[in-house]
Amino acid sequence: MPHDKGQIFGSFKKICIPEVLLPMEASELRPKLLELKSDWENNKLTGSEVSYQIVLLYLEKRVKRHPFLRMGQKLPNRDSSKDFLEVVRFYGMPDTVRHALWKWSRSEWNIQLIDYNPTSLEMLESQSKGIRYATISWDDALNGTLVEGKRDAFEHLLHDLAHAYMFFRDDYDFIGQTKFFQIMLDEYDGYKSYLEHDQRFKQKFEYCISDMNSHPAHLSAYWNAIRREAGIPLLELETKF
Repeated sequence: MPHDKGQIFGSFKKICIPEVLLPMEASELRPKLLELKSDWENNKLTGSEVSYQIVLLYLEKRVKRHPFLRMGQKLPNRDSSKDFLEVVRFYGMPDTVRHALWKWSRSEWNIQLIDYNPTSLEMLESQSKGIRYATISWDDALNGTLVEGKRDAFEHLLHDLAHAYMFFRDDYDFIGQTKFFQIMLDEYDGYKSYLEHDQRFKQKFEYCISDMNSHPAHLSAYWNAIRREAGIPLLELETKF
């Protein structure tokens, strides 16, 4: 959990700010955030374009010096997200975010921006179709609050983009992941009774189908392990992966 008892953890901690400072930041960014929200809702900006603008907005707010690393080249016009993202590197975060934004801007990866937190089943359904959601919580961004008590709205978006990278990257077998989630969706109803009576299994199951992007072999190993732990009969452990 990135924000926990006043401490900040995780891959993006260098560019996170204390929870107590979020309302002040939100107040300062409100005009631009409202403009971006309106442009997106009125289809003046695509999901990739508004996500790109949000990343630039927060980075420049939180990183006073050199939020963008040039990698030995002159920075291109930032109005062209495709050109800018191809050259730039973002301070304080894994390159997974920039790469996902770049692929998204080129329509090479099927990332879809939404403004709510999907359920684990909705995430499973989308990933079974080869789609990865990225969420911008406008309310939390505008109010300076944590999304579900865990991450600020900016980091929440970065987290989703990092997961998109893990979903679509070639060496993590995008096709294999999609097939894994298709099978999980097909078999979902068969596990409802376990989900209703075993909260530990439910927590791990929902993590597997919604917040775990890895090579299919790793996904399958985790899936088999949590079923064994839950005492699901061996007949139901037979895998198709």
